[in-house]
Amino acid sequence: MELGKTILRLEKARRELLATNPGDKEKLLAASRKVDELILEYYRAKLGPKTVGSATGR
Repeated sequence: MELGKTILRLEKARRELLATNPGDKEKLLAASRKVDELILEYYRAKLGPKTVGSATGR
């Protein structure tokens, strides 16, 4: 269930990122960071918290 909710949130954030005006660098960066955070959240939900550190190089 958690994984499904995370995927929906990620897809919503991805659509917002694609709809952001490329000339508005601040909004573009904020939307990109949101997608990045949700990707990490997705992998935490899918793989578990201990494996994410090695997947991100930390």
